[in-house]
Amino acid sequence: LVEEKLAENAILRGSQLLEHFNNLKSKFPDKIKEVRGKGLLTAFEMFDDPKLDGHKVSLELLKQNIYAKETHKTTIRIAPSLTINAVQIDQIAEAINSVIAGL
Repeated sequence: LVEEKLAENAILRGSQLLEHFNNLKSKFPDKIKEVRGKGLLTAFEMFDDPKLDGHKVSLELLKQNIYAKETHKTTIRIAPSLTINAVQIDQIAEAINSVIAGL
């Protein structure tokens, strides 16, 4: 943990992911209600609308090799590996963008 600076990476990459989430919230104000996170434990919450099915979102992300967990039908949790890099965070954000845009 210390030698590979994983705690520092979690803070950096978590901030990067939350920035992407906030951009998505601005881009989709009718779909994304809230974003939250600490380090790499992140989530975004969608509005309670039948079209915004969290389970469907998590399955679509899985098709793009992004593991996400739906909670309470409208919240999507994403907790990537501590070793994730900036490019991979950007790929996660791009995948989420494409899935949300398709709803």
